Amino acid sequence: MIKHFAFVISLCLASRFSFAAEPTFQWDWIVSAATSKQQTSLLFGEPEKNNSYSVDGLLDVQIDWNKWTGLMAANGLSVVSNNDGQSFDGDLIVQELFWQGSIGIAAPADVTLGKMRLDWGVGYGYRPLDIFKPYRRNPIGIQVEEGAGTALVSYFDAKGEWSIVYTDSSWTQQEGNEVEERSQQQGIGVRRYALIGDSEWQAIAYYDDVRNGLIAGSLVTVLDHSWELHASTVLQKKHISVQQSSIDSPAEVVKADESYQILTGINWASGGGHNIIVEYWYDGRSWGAEEWSQAYDRVGELNQKVLRQEMSGSYARGLYLPNLVKHNVMLHWALDSSGWSHFDWSRNVLWLENVEPKFDLLYSPEEGGLIATQWVDYQVHDSGEAAFSVELAARFFTGESRSLYANLADKHMILLNLKGKF
Repeated sequence: MIKHFAFVISLCLASRFSFAAEPTFQWDWIVSAATSKQQTSLLFGEPEKNNSYSVDGLLDVQIDWNKWTGLMAANGLSVVSNNDGQSFDGDLIVQELFWQGSIGIAAPADVTLGKMRLDWGVGYGYRPLDIFKPYRRNPIGIQVEEGAGTALVSYFDAKGEWSIVYTDSSWTQQEGNEVEERSQQQGIGVRRYALIGDSEWQAIAYYDDVRNGLIAGSLVTVLDHSWELHASTVLQKKHISVQQSSIDSPAEVVKADESYQILTGINWASGGGHNIIVEYWYDGRSWGAEEWSQAYDRVGELNQKVLRQEMSGSYARGLYLPNLVKHNVMLHWALDSSGWSHFDWSRNVLWLENVEPKFDLLYSPEEGGLIATQWVDYQVHDSGEAAFSVELAARFFTGESRSLYANLADKHMILLNLKGKF
């Protein structure tokens, strides 16, 4: 609490209030109704229920006042649910609250102080350069992401930006799993961003009390008006992992030696509104096919012994890691609402101008698992000041019989999301 209090004091000292300015408010809300079908799996066994449903809600507001920005969320989980072990959970969460200004001691520089979501990652399915606090990519329901305590000083030159950053990722109200809690870090680092020709480069060196040092980099280059390439990588000295030792011991969250993550991808956008992304990424912190196969075998053996059935549940900790498997391939397709005008059959169907579909395939090449996700968003109303849309989302888990994706607790999830702003 002392370090949090000291940081708040520094925010107050940094800010020069101008009470003449009026704050601005941007409100967003979402109601999400979800139904899912559970399945028998090698990891979890028989499900207690075959089907479940729930209704969640979220209201958030972004407040801009002078040099301050705040993002607050009122989140309600399981407003309605058929899960007996899950009751209504309501939270008021400060996602971001920071001050931005400038100083000019030796050279003009921008300063950011407070709790903010600092995102330097490049990529669609996974962003290795989200090194301060990883964010869940492409959720189909409600997800409330919080920022980290941040002190950032940036200096701009003709080619780009130099930054010095300090972060503390423990500035969170929501409780995470064991890996997330053990991964909370405090550290300091430097970043160089440069735009050279048609390419954007990043280089980051960062030291914290969990990873004990990392280096990272990324490249985004535009080939022509349709094609773009992107890549990023992180090498870290230590990492938080889940270790399988012997069958007589549970799978444990431990601090392990160096690992790396790498992502490469290509993006194609057409004049007809199509957008296609293909990406591959590797995460050395995750379990591969061999580790998951061993986990299935041990879970099966432990479940046959009454006194060791609780120990079998420890192998689900492998799902706490940032990526569920080491090797991942993703295919993403989306169609902008303007794209319907390029088809003969849909050119005169005016309501299609408000429809935006997208589709993801996430494939695990090492073991043959597959997750298919689709979204269809229909814009009912948009006046500029207020908007309302309806989204249908569905996610299916399948693949080879011993693949992880085919052995998750859910077989499929279907959601109806009502979203708006005012």
